[in-house]
Amino acid sequence: MNTRVQEASNEPPAAPPPPLNDSTPGKAADQRYMETCASMFADATAGRHLAELADNLVWTLAHIAVNCGVGVTGDILMNFGSYVCRLETRKQAEIEAEQAKEEGRQPH
Repeated sequence: MNTRVQEASNEPPAAPPPPLNDSTPGKAADQRYMETCASMFADATAGRHLAELADNLVWTLAHIAVNCGVGVTGDILMNFGSYVCRLETRKQAEIEAEQAKEEGRQPH
């Protein structure tokens, strides 16, 4: 699993930069999957079909879990929890910074 976080919002994510020619097959695959996911997210957001996208992603993760075993399933769940916590921490920091700005004080 990759440790990158693709922030979920109502705005489609920016397209990632093109892969370098010297990337390994794993990095090239990671880049391809990130681009595909970004495109699917943008499409689902524009068409208001996030629930359908989420259902299909969960179905795919279930297949990965069944076919790859308990260890991979644990990694998926651990990474998911970590990503949720990191995104929530970032979101809370942005809210606090905006509140501080509105109150005329410096954010932490």
